[in-house]
Amino acid sequence: MRFAGIDPGTASYEIFILENEKPFKKIEVSTAEVRENPEKFREILAKIEADLIAGLSGYGMPIRRFSELTEKDVFLLTLNTDPKATMGMRMLIEIAKELDLNIYTIPGVIHLPTVPEYRKINRIDLGTADKLCSAILGIKQLNESPNFLLVESGFGFNAFIAVRNGKIVDGLGGSSSFPAFSSLGAIDGELAYLLKPFPKEMLFSGGIRSYFKDKGMSIRKISDLPLEALQWFAEYLMKGIRAVEVSCKVERILLSGKNFSYAEFTKIFREMAEDFGYECERLKGFGIAKQSAEGAAVIANGLGGGKFKEIIEKAEILNARGTVLDYITSDIRKYLRI
Repeated sequence: MRFAGIDPGTASYEIFILENEKPFKKIEVSTAEVRENPEKFREILAKIEADLIAGLSGYGMPIRRFSELTEKDVFLLTLNTDPKATMGMRMLIEIAKELDLNIYTIPGVIHLPTVPEYRKINRIDLGTADKLCSAILGIKQLNESPNFLLVESGFGFNAFIAVRNGKIVDGLGGSSSFPAFSSLGAIDGELAYLLKPFPKEMLFSGGIRSYFKDKGMSIRKISDLPLEALQWFAEYLMKGIRAVEVSCKVERILLSGKNFSYAEFTKIFREMAEDFGYECERLKGFGIAKQSAEGAAVIANGLGGGKFKEIIEKAEILNARGTVLDYITSDIRKYLRI
C-alpha cells in the first residue's frame, strides 16, 4: 500500500509517499507556483496514486475525510473570513474535495486530549497540523525514548512542541510564540488594539527580515542575516523552548525546519542550547522530504493500519476532538468577527 503526506509550506509544497513503511517518492512544487496556478496542484494530486493521504490541514481538525468537509469545516481549517478568497489553502482544500480522493485531515495540537484544557484557554495556535506531523516523526525517530521538545523553524514561523512518553502535552504555534524569520509571532495586545482591520497576510510578516528591510537591507533567506541577527534569532527560539519546557522537563531538543539546514545558524543555536544544558539532535526522519510531509505520511500509514499504527494510537491522534475555537472564553468570544 502507498501512503502520502502533504506539507503546505510557506515557501514550497511537498508530498512524500511511503510504500508500506519504506520511502517511495517525493514531489515538490513552489508555493508561489501553486498560488499562481492552482490547477498544478490538481494535476499533482490526481497522479499520486496513494491508497491513503493525510495533511493539507491548516490549523487542524479531528480526522475526517475531505469529501465530508462542510463550508464551516473549511473555515476552521483556514481561519480565513473571506469566503471568496481565490488564493491559498482554501482553494486547494476545495480542489482536494472535488477529486474525492481518500485524503484525511490531521488535528492540530489544540485538538488532542493529551494537552490539558487549561493550557488551551483563549488559544488557537498551539501548533498547526503540519507541526503536529513533525512531532509525530520525532516520536518515530526516538521510539525507545520519546521525551523531547521539538523546535521547528521555517521560512515563515517557529513552533515548539513538548512530547512526554510519546504523547504531545503542550505547544506554542507560529502565531502564538516568538518572532520568526518572516513572521511577527505573538502580537502585543496594545499593538493589536491600534491596528486597522487585520488582514490575514499580516500574520506572515513583521519578522526579523522586516526589521532589516526597514533599515534598507534585502534579506531573502536566513543566510543573508548578519551574525548578530542569527544570535537574536537563536535567543527567540530559546525563549520558546524555555516557555514550553515548564510543561515537560526534558534534556533533548529535536531540530526541525528549513532554517536548521544553515550550518552557521545551527552552530550558534546548539552552543546556546548547550549552555542551558540541552542536547540537540536533528529531526532526520526518512531524510528525503520536509519533516512535516514525512510525518503526515507516517500518520497516513497509521490510519491505514500500517506499521506506524501504534505510534498514532499512543499519541491519541484518533481521539482528537472539537474545534480550534472551543476554548475562547465568552468575554473574548463576543468580539470575534465570525
